[in-house]
Amino acid sequence: MMAVAALDDGVEWGARTWPMTREALDALEAEAARLAAQTIASDGYVTGHLTGEVDAPRFVPNILGQQLLRQLTNARDVLASAEIIDDPGIAVIGRRVTLVEPDGAASTYVLGIPGDGDLRNRRVSVDSPVGSAILGHRVSDLVTVLAPAGSWTATVTRIE
Repeated sequence: MMAVAALDDGVEWGARTWPMTREALDALEAEAARLAAQTIASDGYVTGHLTGEVDAPRFVPNILGQQLLRQLTNARDVLASAEIIDDPGIAVIGRRVTLVEPDGAASTYVLGIPGDGDLRNRRVSVDSPVGSAILGHRVSDLVTVLAPAGSWTATVTRIE
């Protein structure tokens, strides 16, 4: 996971701490509980034995169970290092943030937990180039997105 730099106004968080709203924390706790139940229901990491094949593995991988286990592990890791930020003026996990580029193009994103972006729904992970650029900023701040296709700048114009 990434480290987040100290902010102005005395608000700081360090490596492996994920700032978020109370609502985002509650939703993540519910998601972790759902994932735990689904992981158990899917028989976890493996589903059983193969027989009759000399070179067959002893256990059959359960792809769904493995995916659920990865998601559950990520959710629990984030929960273990979550920090509630009550200041509605700071862009943290769970907040909707609008950026305006110098040409006037506006984009709105919801900040999501590390590894959980979904651009179709305008949700960006805080460990993505856009999410890490936005995290911790306030309205009127200029942010620089260091994306693989090149860097670009935008101004934070709204945080909800």
